[in-house]
Amino acid sequence: MNNKNILISGAGIAGTALAFWLKRYGFHPTIIEIAPKLREGGYAIDFMGAGYDVAVKMGIVDELKKVDINFSKVALVDKNDREQGSINYQKIKKFMNGRAMTLLRSDLAKTIYTALDKDIEIIFDNTIEKIEQNDKEVRVSFKQGSSRSFDLVIGADGLHSMVRKLIFGDESKFEKYLGYYTSSYTIKNFSTGNSEFAMYNFPCRQVAVYSNKNNATTTFFIFSFPEKLTYAHHDTEKQKQILREQFTGGGWKCTPLLNALDNTADFYFDSVSQIKMDRWYNGRIALVGDAGYCPSLLSGKGSTLAMVGAYILAGELKEANGDYQQAFVQYEKLFKPFMEKKQQSAQSFAKSFVPKSYFGIGLRNFVFKLMSVSVFSKLFIAQFRDKGLQLKNY
Repeated sequence: MNNKNILISGAGIAGTALAFWLKRYGFHPTIIEIAPKLREGGYAIDFMGAGYDVAVKMGIVDELKKVDINFSKVALVDKNDREQGSINYQKIKKFMNGRAMTLLRSDLAKTIYTALDKDIEIIFDNTIEKIEQNDKEVRVSFKQGSSRSFDLVIGADGLHSMVRKLIFGDESKFEKYLGYYTSSYTIKNFSTGNSEFAMYNFPCRQVAVYSNKNNATTTFFIFSFPEKLTYAHHDTEKQKQILREQFTGGGWKCTPLLNALDNTADFYFDSVSQIKMDRWYNGRIALVGDAGYCPSLLSGKGSTLAMVGAYILAGELKEANGDYQQAFVQYEKLFKPFMEKKQQSAQSFAKSFVPKSYFGIGLRNFVFKLMSVSVFSKLFIAQFRDKGLQLKNY
């Protein structure tokens, strides 16, 4: 096996999944993560389709079932908490033959991380500052510490990837803003008293909550905004200010949810954007997951497809016996057309994701009610099946 020493930037879903497969195939992965520890919280994700197939191959499905949020239903409510429409989540699972879960992003990442071989080197609280490559190696300088050499470097560091910035250019060249911002955080000692995922809308804004068995509630906010806002990416106080401005006076549970902002430990805020690139690799460096092809949360598939991309990239490196030039080309050939279709689908959905008027909210609620009818439920669920993507057995 050639080019065995591989640095992975990012200990999220894509990075840990890639390290898992690379180690299994005989490579020596090292992970570097800018956060001091694994991230917590994050919004809930639908876990089904090809990502579920990869989890089966990894042998982690039983562990994931332990952290399945397992909603009873997804309900639309008005400002007085009266239900305006719902989908029976257990019915969705039945239609998917039980091959469906709802997970916190952090729980999925933690499960993959726990499954990693214990001798994989993982460096927390550090990041890449400089990358230089030649025909024989990649020389990487870290923010804290000296430089090291690797055979390959893989950027799995998300929407705001440092690897992508250093090798391919500024984020603005590749980001497609979809017109929304989203936020999520967990409130301890606060419960809705049921197991449903409840969503409330007022024009251009949506807020949802769901509670777990530990008397904690996770929030999910999203609002439309015509153009990108200006703020420092890590300025959480400014982000909280923006969130308060958008949802103060919004009714329903907005006031108590916003009042808990300063006591949460897992606050998340970001634009809803895609990353679109002509090529996912440059020499000995490649990208995986949101760093290279973020489809946005509107696709409902970002986390699961990050796992799929990691599986394919590692598998192609194995099949090519470490020949990165051959492997990177095959990785793109197999996966890029599929991801481009997913991104296009998400862009189309963006136009109607959060209704911009009370009439639009009423129309959306009516369509939602139709989902309780089996034939419409099956049509709705069909979008979660990853048609056109056949996973190889590496």
